[in-house]
This record gives sequence, structure tokens and C-alpha cells, in this order.
Amino acid sequence: MLISKTQWKIESEKVTIRPHGIVFILAGVLAVVFIGLYLLGQKESPGDMGPLVVVMALIWLLFVLGGFTYVIFDRSAGRMKQMLFGFLPIRNIPFEKLYQVTMVTQRAGGFNFRIFTKANKYGKGIMISSHYGKDTDPNAVAFSNEVIPLIHQYLDAVAPLVPENTEITSYEYFTEGDGIYTLKAKKAGLIVFGTFFLALGIHECTPYAWMTDLNIGGKLLMTAFQIGLGVVFFAAAYTRLTFNTGSRIIERKSPIGIGNRQFSFDSFVNFQTVRKTYNGVYAGTDINMLFEAAGKKNNVLRASTFKNTQQIERFMLEIGSIMNRM
Repeated sequence: MLISKTQWKIESEKVTIRPHGIVFILAGVLAVVFIGLYLLGQKESPGDMGPLVVVMALIWLLFVLGGFTYVIFDRSAGRMKQMLFGFLPIRNIPFEKLYQVTMVTQRAGGFNFRIFTKANKYGKGIMISSHYGKDTDPNAVAFSNEVIPLIHQYLDAVAPLVPENTEITSYEYFTEGDGIYTLKAKKAGLIVFGTFFLALGIHECTPYAWMTDLNIGGKLLMTAFQIGLGVVFFAAAYTRLTFNTGSRIIERKSPIGIGNRQFSFDSFVNFQTVRKTYNGVYAGTDINMLFEAAGKKNNVLRASTFKNTQQIERFMLEIGSIMNRM
């Protein structure tokens, strides 16, 4: 089993998972970089490298220790523990508070497996596998077949999941009229940006333009880009997502016709959540609806994006309630 892939050990009463093997490889690369910096520093300023060596050694040590972090599911204790560096307990969660293991798709591509608590089913979760580029990865397939069912078996023995029959009597995210449910849109920010770019683009077409050093082609390109960006923001503000319970059709309709989609209620398969991060900072979770594929057409419809993960479950429940209405 490759060191960069998820490693696990199954025993009679527990499952131990080591998902951070890739960190050992990063530590090796970092060691090469630090040695190069040390040799260069010795050549430039011999005798002055002491403090820098200590800092580099501490950083390298943290990387190495990070690779030993593991997660253990102990059936006899009825708990999941996460051990940072292999010896420091940072999580100790009873099985009855755990929800399930879910595949989490990353916006940049690929996925990993995380386990979530019942209190925050669509939050960050706790990573229990390495990153995979495709779902046919042999390690991912083996992990799905050998480890995940066993974890769910442990959890079900303590607190089996029961279907939640939450009756929706009022809607937070939709407005209703004549059997058509329309997703509420947050237009203010989009309109502000659209107005700004349109105004900027139009201004640059006047004799009072600020960009005077560009040639005709460059100026046309810049003004067209700004006006186009303004139009896109306005179109996004007035794009409507509707659920028609009469025709049982989900429709996304843009005023400029870009990205228009239609799907039948009956072709809906499941939801998909995609966590977005930029430079390691969480930027929200996209809620996608997956439909049965029709030919080569894209069968994914982005329904909304949430920064607060506690709102995701309610949003999904509302969509489910709407689609179950006859």
C-alpha cells in the first residue's frame, strides 16, 4: 500500500485509520529544501545559521509528526478518537453523536471521505481518508468496501439512523405562487457589482475616460470586458430557479439565456455538497442536485451556496418537501 494513500488496520474490536501518509512525502521534500537553504546560508553567512536551523528543524518535525496522526473507531468503548501526532488526543466522540461517513467533493477536483456529527451533518467533518483523484482509485474502492461499512456497522449497533420525517409547513428559502416555488435570491450584492462594472465600462466610452494610454483595440477590449462583466452580474441577480409542482419540472432561467436548464422531478437522484476553499480558507459549500444522465448533457444543477453549513439540511428538506407535493 502506497505511503501517500490511506492505510488502515482492522481488529476484532476496533478500526485504526492513518489518512495522512502524504505528509511524510512532503516532509521529505521540505528536508531537501531546508538542507539546500542551510548549505547556501553556510556559504553566505557561516556561523549565523543557528536560529534558522532551529526554526527549520521544528517545522520539519511538525510535518513528520503530522503523518502519524490517526483516527480510531473503538467498538468496545463506543467512541471515535483522533490522535494528533499519534499520541495527542484532540477528539473523543461517542458513537451516538456521529452521523455517517460521506464522500466530500472538492471544487478543485477529487474527493476524500469524512465522518460527520449529527449536530453538523454538512460541516467540515473529520477527514478519515487521503485525497483521491478519481472514484476508481483502488485504495478508495478498497476503503469503501472494507472500512466504511464496518464503521457504519459500529455506529448502527449503538444508535441506528432512522429516517427523519420533518414536516415542512413554511418555507425559508422559497416563495410560492400557483404551485410554483421560486428560490429566494440575494440580489443586492450582485446588483451593486453589476452597476459598478457597467458604470465603469460606460464611463470609459466617454471623453472623460480614465484609461487614456491604451490604443483603440486595448480600450475596446477593456470597456467590453467591464460592460460584459456588469451584464453577467445583473443576469445572475435575476436568474430564477423554480420548482413547478404542476408540471413537475425544475427550471433555471437566466434573462440572457445563459445556463438555462430544465429537469424533471422524476429524474432527480441525490444531492451533492462541494466544499470550496481558497488558499486553505473555507469559502462556502455548493449544493448540487444530481439527475439521471441524458446523453452527454451535464446532469448537475447547482441549487445554491451556503457559508453557514447549519442551513444546508433545512434547504435540502425544503426541496424534498416541494418535490413530494402532488
